[in-house]
Amino acid sequence: MLVVFGVMSSKYSNSPVSAAPPLSGAIFTTDITGARVNQNLYSAKCGPSGVYLDGGPGPNAPQTAAGLPDGTYYFQVTDPSGKTLLSTDPVADRQVTVSGGLFTSAFNHPIFPDSGGSGGFTVELCPFNDTPNNGGVYKVWVTPTGDFVGNPSNVDNPCGNGCFHGFIPAASKVDNFKVGGQPIACLGVYKFMDLNADGFRDPSSGEIRISGWPITVRDSSGAELNGTMFTVATKDCVFFNVLPGTYTITEGATNGTGTFQVTSNEVDTTYITPASDTIIVKFKQTDLRHDVFFGNHQIAP
Repeated sequence: MLVVFGVMSSKYSNSPVSAAPPLSGAIFTTDITGARVNQNLYSAKCGPSGVYLDGGPGPNAPQTAAGLPDGTYYFQVTDPSGKTLLSTDPVADRQVTVSGGLFTSAFNHPIFPDSGGSGGFTVELCPFNDTPNNGGVYKVWVTPTGDFVGNPSNVDNPCGNGCFHGFIPAASKVDNFKVGGQPIACLGVYKFMDLNADGFRDPSSGEIRISGWPITVRDSSGAELNGTMFTVATKDCVFFNVLPGTYTITEGATNGTGTFQVTSNEVDTTYITPASDTIIVKFKQTDLRHDVFFGNHQIAP
């Protein structure tokens, strides 16, 4: 591992991107209408101004992007570490159904038409207790019912061995959100085409940020933040309320337009070599932001 200013890059051969595709689609918290709340910062937990679960193709997704795989899922709300379960109703009451890539029903939680997002319905996360986190941060988890460990009729399912209340991080999608106060750290993930394959980003030569390239981020437990998200052409962050810890950022193999070779990794204006389709970033307690760039050169149409 190479460590530069708290940022680590794994060694990887400079070969065509070949990352295995993760579980498609994404989850995120929204308002009751499905509109994303800036920086995942909410004024209340419950009610019309509270926090709602939403899903489908990630924001900035191209029209060809897939939503969540159809099926049934359970969700839970915990503190940001996952150690303290905050949801107060039985797991079975926290079951939701995905059809056509979107949430279409919930067993025992109110749902509302998603008029501000990608369609389907939003699901109210309440009831859940206040977080013990001093910063007011919460984590929502979603996992397929077939991957759940324990008895869904129980509220809590202690499972140990890196499992959190019946939810296995590697099989789960998570999203951090905050109620009250000020937003905390964010992560920007960007993409550019390295037209001359020199390993450097030169906006004056047309090597500018492009949107719609698939990316995934996993935290140190192996849980996938949101799910498949997509780069933005602006300087906006993609992931908000990022907690201290180590995150593995992986770019997709292609956006469907050809075969590409990874030529450049850049973190906070520092180039990391050798180039890889995966960059590992460490957020310290005092960090407020990190920005990551992947550069690719097209080698086949």
